[in-house]
Amino acid sequence: MNAILVIAANRGRARFFGAEPDPSEPQRLRLVERDELDNPDVRRPEGASGKTRTDTNTNRQAGPVHPIVARRARHEFELGRRFAQQIERRVAEHTRGWHVGTVVLVAEPQLLGLLRGGLRAALDPGVALKELAKDYTQLTVSELRDRLALDRLIPAKEISPQ
Repeated sequence: MNAILVIAANRGRARFFGAEPDPSEPQRLRLVERDELDNPDVRRPEGASGKTRTDTNTNRQAGPVHPIVARRARHEFELGRRFAQQIERRVAEHTRGWHVGTVVLVAEPQLLGLLRGGLRAALDPGVALKELAKDYTQLTVSELRDRLALDRLIPAKEISPQ
C-alpha cells in the first residue's frame, strides 16, 4: 500500500494522520493520529472562537476603528503565513524519504491557499497532493476517515499490491 498522510488544519490547529490497515477489518483503512500542531497566535478560549489576539480593541481612546482594520488584516495574514510555514516543515518531516505516496490536505480555504505552493515544493515529485477546502479539525478520527473516503480522497478499502 502507498503511504498516506492526512492533514486536517485551520488557523489554530493542524492534525496529522497516517493511514494503515484496520486490525479488525484488514480490507479497511483506519487513520491514526501521529502529530498535532497548535498555533499560539490564535486565541482558543473554552468557546474555541478562533479569533486572533489582535481582534479585540478595547481602548475607547484609540479613535475610529477603521484605520486599524487594514493593519489587522495584514497582521492576521502574516500570522497565517507563519503557521502555514510550520505546517509545511512538519509535513516535510513526516514525508522525508517518500518517493511515492499521497498527502491529503484538508484545510479551511484561506489556509489552503497559503499552504498550496509551499507544500508542493516540500514534497517529492512522486508524492501526490490532494486538497479539500473544508475545516475538519473538530471531527473524530472515524468521522474524518469516512468523509475523506466519501470524497474519494483516500481509498475506502486497502489496495492490495499485485
